[in-house]
Amino acid sequence: MRDNRMLLIEHLIESSVVGYTITPVRGLADIADAYIPVVGKRIFIDEEQYLSAHSYRFRFTLAEELAHILLHVPLFKGKSPKEIQSMRDSISDDDYKWIEMEAKYLAGCLLMPKSDFVERFKHFYGIKSQQTTNQRKILVYVFRQLNIDFNVSCVSCAIRALKLKLIDQDQYDEVSESFSGPMIS
Repeated sequence: MRDNRMLLIEHLIESSVVGYTITPVRGLADIADAYIPVVGKRIFIDEEQYLSAHSYRFRFTLAEELAHILLHVPLFKGKSPKEIQSMRDSISDDDYKWIEMEAKYLAGCLLMPKSDFVERFKHFYGIKSQQTTNQRKILVYVFRQLNIDFNVSCVSCAIRALKLKLIDQDQYDEVSESFSGPMIS
């Protein structure tokens, strides 16, 4: 379910393959960007984030919730709501951070598959490196192009490149400063 390189995340989630309904909720951001209730096959997402015409964030949020569905919902299968709440309450802060990190990593993988991402990274890097030797300018160009290809934020692209060891931590730190606001190319 892709449009060129862009994963059609909403269609995938609401398809018969996954079978969840996406429900925007006004003011949800005061509590969370999104969540999956214990009962039912729904994803609640902050309405403002979901309806923002210039936000890539909602796509990543939905991909992260899909990752939770794939990775963590099976752990609760067959459990009562009370048992699920008890399991949630017993999760340590460190375990919770790990669960969130897993979901964010899988979300990045879903939205930016390794082979496509690496190929496009090298393509754009090659184009810009013929024009300049300034690494920061090259990487800013690369991430803006990847932002268009995969319809995710430049920061998400930079994080994916870091995880794939296409850039190092220093390069990430330097280039991420360029993307402090919403990036629309």
